This record gives sequence, C-alpha cells and structure tokens, in this order.
Amino acid sequence: MLAGFLLVVVSLVGGLLFWRSATDTTAVLVAARDIPPGHVIQRDDLRIAEARFDGSLASLALGESELDVAVGRAASTTIHAGEMLVRPDLASGPVLGADEVAITISVTADTIYPGLRPTDEVTLLATSNAGRPESATVTLLDRATVFAIGLERRVVRSSTSNSPNEGATLANITLAVPRSEAEAIAHAVTNATITVVLLAPQETPVQP
Repeated sequence: MLAGFLLVVVSLVGGLLFWRSATDTTAVLVAARDIPPGHVIQRDDLRIAEARFDGSLASLALGESELDVAVGRAASTTIHAGEMLVRPDLASGPVLGADEVAITISVTADTIYPGLRPTDEVTLLATSNAGRPESATVTLLDRATVFAIGLERRVVRSSTSNSPNEGATLANITLAVPRSEAEAIAHAVTNATITVVLLAPQETPVQP
C-alpha cells in the first residue's frame, strides 16, 4: 500500500513538473512596428511580450534584460510588427536603408566628440564665408547616422615652420544619409565648413 501511495505521489509531481515546463513563458523583445533593414533600433521600436520556447530558439531570442543590447543596433533585415527579436536580426555594424547612401566628410579630429562611434546620430551644420561679416551657419541635415569613422594624419607645411610633421589629424566620417540630401551635402562639403554635432539618444519607455 505504501508503494502504491509513493507511486501516486511521484506521478503527481511528474505531472506538475511537465505542466509547468509546458506553460512557463519568458519575457522577450518583440517589434512594436515594422522595422526596415538599416534602421537603428530605438526603445519605442520595441515592446515586451511573453513567449514559450522550443529547442534552440531560446538561445537566439533577446530577453527583456537585453533591451540595451538591441537599442542602438541596426536591423540586418526587415522585422515585422509583433515578431520576436532574435540575435541574427541585429547587424554587427550599421546597414544602409533602401533610400540611403553613404557619404564621407572630413573634419579636424579635435572638433568632434572623441567618443563618436558608428550608429551614433548627429546633426550637420554648414558655415559659409567663415571669418567674414556675411558669415552664416545653417542646419544642413537634422539627423544622420554615423556609418564609419577613420582618422588620417595630414601634413601641412608652412613657411614659418621647419617641421615636416606639422599638420592636423582629420576624422573621415562616413554618414548614412537620405539619397535626396546627398547632393546638397556634397556641395556644402566643398564650399563650406562642416560641423558635426552629436545628438542625445532618443529614449522612450518600452510599452508592455
């Protein structure tokens, strides 16, 4: 009789464990809207949902605690609204969108924020006739995404210095910009002084 009682207890415990494993869910990140390739993911692009995993999908999914991993990364593919984010959805670097082009501008390295990195967002200002009374500064582009950054040491010889290394370090900043703005930016790069202004991240609470 005792053996029968123990068998019933074991069966009940086993059934309870099976039921819990079949109904346990995990809080994961899902797209709050359609996210196109190349889009730099922001907090309001995501929401939290409960999901139950099978097999290897658990290791690919991004959980609620990994929100900071996803925000600021570029989407490598289209993520449809309601779809769960998985690690392959995040590009290892910025990705150009369908209506974007990459354009490179050169500025002296000491005029930009030293921590500037790919996926940061910036504003471009253009100053014409620098040093003259008619000088003016206008906003060339409200928002652009940094695609890549490179440094170049440029040697500038002057009549007052014998040093062959005198010069400035240039930062070559490649930006992902709308195709429609590329011509105006190229013109300004040639005819004006460009200032790169780092923008603060756009933070919006995730809606559950």
